[in-house]
Amino acid sequence: MKHDTLTVAHWAENLGYPLRSLDDWLKLVEKQAATAAKKKADILLMPEHTGEHWMYFAPKPLELADETRWIAQQAAIAMPAIARIAKKHNIAILAGSSSWKHEKTGKFRNRAWMFFPDRKPVFHDKLVMTPSEKDPCGWDFETGSEVKVFKWRGFRLSMVICLDIEMPHVGHKMAQADIDLLLVPSMTVKKAGYHRVYSCARARAVELMTAVVVVGNVGAAKKHGSVRDVYRSGAATYIPSEEVFGHTGIFSDMPLHDKTTGAGKILYSRSIPVGKIRRLRHGKPEAWPGPFDAKHVKIVDNA
Repeated sequence: MKHDTLTVAHWAENLGYPLRSLDDWLKLVEKQAATAAKKKADILLMPEHTGEHWMYFAPKPLELADETRWIAQQAAIAMPAIARIAKKHNIAILAGSSSWKHEKTGKFRNRAWMFFPDRKPVFHDKLVMTPSEKDPCGWDFETGSEVKVFKWRGFRLSMVICLDIEMPHVGHKMAQADIDLLLVPSMTVKKAGYHRVYSCARARAVELMTAVVVVGNVGAAKKHGSVRDVYRSGAATYIPSEEVFGHTGIFSDMPLHDKTTGAGKILYSRSIPVGKIRRLRHGKPEAWPGPFDAKHVKIVDNA
C-alpha cells in the first residue's frame, strides 16, 4: 500500500498523573497507543525523560547518580514491553527518552527508542546535554554522536532530542539526508526553554524543507511526597512555510501549558503531507536553495 501522508498522535504526558509501578505506566502507554491506533494515527510520539514519571515508585533514598542507574534498569524492562505494544496495536511508538546504559562504554546516555509493528526498532542518543544532564554530580550523561535516518512506509524518518533541535550545525548536516519527517521528544521547565525548542523546530522545518513533529511533558511528578520540577510544554507539527501549504508553516499546535488532567492531552496531527513536501523538496520550492553549505561565505569583522 502506497502512503502519501502520516498522522501523528503527540502525547503531552502528564507527569502529575500518579503511578504505583512500572506496570501501571506500561498499561497507561498501552491505553494511549490503543486510543491513538483507533483514531487512525500512524505514530504515537511521547516526550523526553519519560523516566521522570517513574519517580512515583522509585526507591528511597536515591541520589541523582543512583537515579540515573535505576531509571536505566526500569527502561531495560519497559522498552521491550513497548515494542510488543507497537506490534499488538499496529502503531509506531517513539517511546520518549530515558536513561540507558550504553552497550560498549558502560556509561549512561539519554536515549530515545522508536518501535514499529513491521520493522526493527531504531534509537537515538541525545547529542547535546543540558547543564544538569552533563553534571558529574547530576545525571552525568554521555553524549551521543550519530543521527540515524531510517525508512518506514516509504518515507525517510529521523529523530533528535530536545536541545539537539536547537543546534543549526546539526540541522545543516541533516539537510543533506533528504528527511521526510523529523520527530522531536522534549522536556522543558521554563517558558523560555519551550520557546527555544519550538522556535528552532519551526526553523528546521524551513531549513530541511521537511515536517517536524514535537511534544513535551507537563506537570510534576512526586518522589516520596516531594514535588519535583514542574514541566511546561505543548505539541506541534511544523512544515515548510510555502504558499501551497498555507504560508505559515504551522500545521497543528497545542499551546504551552503546565497543568492538565488525567494522563495528559493528545494532539492529533492528521494527514501530514509528507509525500507532497518531498515532491516539493525535489521539485521547485519558492525560495529554498537546497542543502546550503555556505562554503563561499566569509565573516568579515569591520568593527
